[in-house]
Amino acid sequence: MTTSAPAADVMPISFDVSVTKLPQNGMPVRFAPDATEREALARFLGIVDVPNLTAELVVKKWKRDGVEVTGHLRGRIVQESVVTLEPVEQDIDEAVDAIFVPEGSKLARISPTSDGELHLDPNGDDIPETFRGDRIDLGAYLCEAVALALEPYPRESDAAFEEYDTDPNPEDGKVSPFAALAKLKGASSS
Repeated sequence: MTTSAPAADVMPISFDVSVTKLPQNGMPVRFAPDATEREALARFLGIVDVPNLTAELVVKKWKRDGVEVTGHLRGRIVQESVVTLEPVEQDIDEAVDAIFVPEGSKLARISPTSDGELHLDPNGDDIPETFRGDRIDLGAYLCEAVALALEPYPRESDAAFEEYDTDPNPEDGKVSPFAALAKLKGASSS
């Protein structure tokens, strides 16, 4: 499959959510990209197809100016098998839990410690994402979530790599590296 890499700042799906007047209990939102957006997402990710994708989310206020987005991203994607190059389907069911803060917020920065180092906890919470204005485009975040959910080496459950012998004389048997060195040493001393 030949794909050309899209520009890094152009996301294939867009899902704007207004964050100006969020209810206290949060605002439920549902996003299901249409066929054109799913096709663009498949091209963007370099996969065969995205036949189904749905996000069921709740958007609510977080601290003073922040926004918390929680919910689930579910769908099905199709990639090429790394063994046979045949299409392989994969179901996606990812939890969504993200914090967004206005651009320039102190909450989006990591403060260095007294020794000047930045310490990140790989198991800790993510650094909040930033947004500008009164709308958040969750499309970019959902694209990232799908990309992270992809199986890195997709293959059919029964597919296996066949052994390929690169030894030109298999009847000679495998020569250990030390035996080969001893043979070379013996040839040079005579």
